[in-house]
Amino acid sequence: MKRNLIVACSTLALALSASTVALAAEAAKTEETAKAPLYMAKCPSPCDFTVKSHDKDEVAAALKEHAKSHHKGMILSDADANAMIKEAGPKK
Repeated sequence: MKRNLIVACSTLALALSASTVALAAEAAKTEETAKAPLYMAKCPSPCDFTVKSHDKDEVAAALKEHAKSHHKGMILSDADANAMIKEAGPKK
């Protein structure tokens, strides 16, 4: 019986320490993202599609996919997509 209690307590301690490490890693990632610049791009009127991200490449990819799927198969070049991207907010 004592052995089962020791095993249960050890398992609980291990689970709690693992969750604490996971929470600390998530907090560090959130802090990194908050310091990164925010990028955005808009599709011209009448479409008004808008995309925002801290990753400039992600914004460009979303623009290219949007153009292809919503504008009759339009192929948007990397240069054109990057020209549409603006920095939306100051670095913190």
